Formats: sequence, C-alpha cells, structure tokens
Amino acid sequence: MHIKTTTITLPHSTLAQGCAGRWRRALLWLLFAPPLAGLAGCSSVPSYGTMPQVLSIQVLPNQSKQFMYRVGQAAQIAPGTLVRAPRYVPDRRDYEKLQRRTAYVVAATGYCRNGYMELDFRLNMQQQWLRGECKESATESDIAAFAGRASLPLDNLEE
Repeated sequence: MHIKTTTITLPHSTLAQGCAGRWRRALLWLLFAPPLAGLAGCSSVPSYGTMPQVLSIQVLPNQSKQFMYRVGQAAQIAPGTLVRAPRYVPDRRDYEKLQRRTAYVVAATGYCRNGYMELDFRLNMQQQWLRGECKESATESDIAAFAGRASLPLDNLEE
C-alpha cells in the first residue's frame, strides 16, 4: 500500500498579519501607557477646585513651626463640630492627594522650605485635614513674617 502525500504551501494571509499587528500594538500599549500616565499624574499639582481651604499656622516658643491644612467643610467649621455630609468614604488616593496638596501648599506659601513631618490627619466624610510640623526651625525672618498670624492666604495659589 502506497500513500501519496502532498504538501501545500499557503502564502501568509493578511488576516494572520492583522491579528499579530493588533496584538503587538496592544502589548506596546499595556507596557508604555501606565508609566506615562504615572508621569503625567506626578507632574501636576493636586487641586480641590473651589472647595474652601485653610492653612492655620503656629510658631511655637521653641522655634518649631506647626500647621493644620484643612479642606472643604473642615475649613469652614470649628474643630469638634458635628456636620452632616454626603455619603462618600475616602480611600488611599484621597489621603495621598491630601498629602501632596499639603506639601505643595506649605512650600508655595513659604512656610515650610524643607518639607514637613506629618503629625496627625483626619480623612472622613465630614472633614479632611492634615496637621504637621516643618522640618526646619523658624528663623528670625520666619518669626517676623509668621508670628502673630493664625493663618496664611491661599487665594493666589495655583489650582
């Protein structure tokens, strides 16, 4: 018994090439899009838009500079006051945004030149605030500029 075999060679189809090209583009998109999006996110200043913001400051007798940055309703109410707020539970991204915005605000106002140490924060449905202390001590010019002031204006900061 003799079996006859025939080999057929087909040219590369454009359908197969099209699928491979789409896979290649999708793979490149997955590899390069997240890092580029991350860079774009890091380059911008986090903003709270038209929400009220307050930077309360205090230069202590030992030359340490403390502050409290409050956003939203927390900027308008006295600490300890109960207020009804919308049902929204903040998450890690909200906390990171509060940290980045605080770092920007204390640097842009000139209050903390070398960054800050976080002492406490509150992030819930009713209030968002961060309390911190500047890494540097108050200089004579800081004492002259900030002593006796309870807060710094934030109207002229970039949004």
